[in-house]
Amino acid sequence: GMSIDNYCNSAPPPPLYSGWTYPPNTCPYYRTRYKVHAKKFTSSLHGQVYRPLYDELCQKLGLKNCARDDDDGSGGGSDLQQQQQPSSVFQNFLPAFWQTLMYYFPSTKTELPNNESAPFLAAAAGLLGTECRRLPPPPKVTLVLRTFGLDLPRVAVAISEFAKGNHPEYPNYSNEDLILAEGDLYCSGWSYHNKNGNDAKEEELVYSLHRANTNQEEKGTAVYSGDDDILNFLQSKSIIGIQDNYPFWRENKHAPWAGKPVWTNTRVHGHDHHHVLLDDNIHNDPSDGAGSIRVPVVVEKDGSSNNYNRYESLHGEEALALHGRHLIRVPTIRPSLEDDWFIRQIEKARWLELDKY
Repeated sequence: GMSIDNYCNSAPPPPLYSGWTYPPNTCPYYRTRYKVHAKKFTSSLHGQVYRPLYDELCQKLGLKNCARDDDDGSGGGSDLQQQQQPSSVFQNFLPAFWQTLMYYFPSTKTELPNNESAPFLAAAAGLLGTECRRLPPPPKVTLVLRTFGLDLPRVAVAISEFAKGNHPEYPNYSNEDLILAEGDLYCSGWSYHNKNGNDAKEEELVYSLHRANTNQEEKGTAVYSGDDDILNFLQSKSIIGIQDNYPFWRENKHAPWAGKPVWTNTRVHGHDHHHVLLDDNIHNDPSDGAGSIRVPVVVEKDGSSNNYNRYESLHGEEALALHGRHLIRVPTIRPSLEDDWFIRQIEKARWLELDKY
């Protein structure tokens, strides 16, 4: 391709790349020596041609103050992460997110007017380019909010207000299944069966959920513990929030197996949910990413190996091979511009899972 210095003033700017596999001799901007400019990219020499696109995205996120700041090192915010505190409970949420909720959790109040329903109805009609490729809606959907941060309470309020018909752009939408109570928020933990850290083995790790607590270091007794217990719980809910264990992920050098777990092949344990994690911190890198894949394994007992009786986390390329089916990297600019992007990716993942059987 073209040297980054050669297109700083080109018009129109080159399209931003959002693919899973990078072309030869390329890498993400933030992994170059220019990383220092990444958080103020559109105010830098390299990114200024994308400033109009940045302003467009600000408007879609409900951000009124997108004034240009000079990159003077003062810490002033020209990026989305440095914007003022939200003035609306719905600020910073992608329209694509609300469209996805309406698609998988249809309004139970009344049929939506055309101006509210048109985007996701269009997505339903055009998924994968052909009407015959549409799958019937899943009989049961669980929305699990996952974060390493402290934003769950605010997200819970926004979704609950949306579900009550209080979003100004979707006043006729209503679905009580999406109203989150305080008790629907959890934080996660990892512990070893073997309490002796010197002999601890990765296969002895147990994932657990605790009542929400902003301090990851101080958790109470686990409410749900172990893969099967948690899978049963998740499958019984329509929506919950989980603050995943960032210290554990950090201590394991951000390895994918230590990230936010999702489960595959759960039918062998009597579960029928297809787990899909959408996250912007999933990378095509076997040693760095936020998504973990848990798979059932056979453990021989008394010479018999007929039963899948526990789960383990996949490592490296084995986990990456499930991208598109259980892990979906979110190049945030795509759903920012395409209101049906999440729906299309989830439906593609459902087809991939269906093709397996």
